[in-house]
Amino acid sequence: MPASFELELRGRISGRRAISHIEDLVATGDRFVGGDGDGRAAELVRTRFRDLGLEVADREFETLGYRHGRVELRLGNGRAFDAIPPYFSPPTPPGGVEGELVFVGGGEEADYEGLDVEGRIVVMQEVGFGYSRFWLGTFVALAARRGAVAMVVIHPLPWPYRMSLEAGNGDLASRFCDEQLPVVCVSGIDGGQILHAIGAGGARATLMVEAELPRVTSWNVSGTLRGSELPDEVVLVHAHRDHGLEPGANDNGSGYGTMLEVASALAGSRPRRSLEFLCTTAEEGVTPGVAAYIAAREAEGTLGQIRAAIDLDMFGVGGKVKLVELGLWPDRPPIPHTEWLMRRVEELADELGYDVGRMTATWGVAESGRFLEAGVPAIWFWKPDDFYYHSVHDTADKLDGNSLKAVGDLTAITMWRLANEAGLPREP
Repeated sequence: MPASFELELRGRISGRRAISHIEDLVATGDRFVGGDGDGRAAELVRTRFRDLGLEVADREFETLGYRHGRVELRLGNGRAFDAIPPYFSPPTPPGGVEGELVFVGGGEEADYEGLDVEGRIVVMQEVGFGYSRFWLGTFVALAARRGAVAMVVIHPLPWPYRMSLEAGNGDLASRFCDEQLPVVCVSGIDGGQILHAIGAGGARATLMVEAELPRVTSWNVSGTLRGSELPDEVVLVHAHRDHGLEPGANDNGSGYGTMLEVASALAGSRPRRSLEFLCTTAEEGVTPGVAAYIAAREAEGTLGQIRAAIDLDMFGVGGKVKLVELGLWPDRPPIPHTEWLMRRVEELADELGYDVGRMTATWGVAESGRFLEAGVPAIWFWKPDDFYYHSVHDTADKLDGNSLKAVGDLTAITMWRLANEAGLPREP
């Protein structure tokens, strides 16, 4: 049964306040790494941590950013469509590219048989109902090798969303394919009109993407509550503040707002081990931001101080809250999350009357995977079924404060228990 202080922690955490924190984060603007909004968000985090009396530290790093300006997709008859480029899409030439539209189904090798796409714009449809083509790099590379000049992707939902031009590999060294094209995503509704035009014969379009891919500087921001007896041993909770597309209330305002509630609940306590609250950026894509944090810790000789890491990422919208049990990248062996740590959370959920499931992430592993590969025990709270993912509809009014509250309760009490146990397992 929960101890009296653990019940007190539970009483200090509010789903409604977590949403208020998220609204403050959303107000900072476009938070994709390296932009002005990212800087404002980082300063907001520092301020909140200082207000709670935490020791604030920045670890600066450099990575690839992405900014897009004007985006247009227009048929030859003048019909224009709402379109969003994936992050890291290259720009078109200044006047855009123009060509005949060719439908290539799901964009696999077999879908190109009998088709001439040389000098044309290929139209690819996501397979099934979801995000099966989120990692576009390999599909774009195939189209480029076939001679296409650009790509349009049809999302099954009634709005476009932001995809990634990365290959979907876990290895940062193989993050991108060599062959690239400018790409945009359109909604299922607009995609239907495009497919109708192609079926009518001879459909042509002009596609324009204004974009920059600069090297940018940003910060992983930590707030630490020093342990009273074992200050060099750390229990870590982390959440990324960046998003795929503004406003990013669920992905990942939900993790940030919940982490801030947990930090507020634990501030002023006296744990035996240190508690670190880490706000990362550059999670979008293949998580170079947290990889930079881990590399910095390794260089400092302090990575081994982290005894457990809890990843809070995107659980404010959708079905049941789940722990990711297994994560899959195509270029490396499956990555299992830490069994003993998952069991601790599940046992606590039983004590508190919460229902937490498990799942496999078949499309990669978020920040928790970087910790696991570095030998740090780690778990990841997630809900995979947010239809508003990476779209302009990821707004705070859709968040379920009760889910934020439940994850906050589980995280705060788990951190407290881990911080005060006599000894912790070291296996990841």
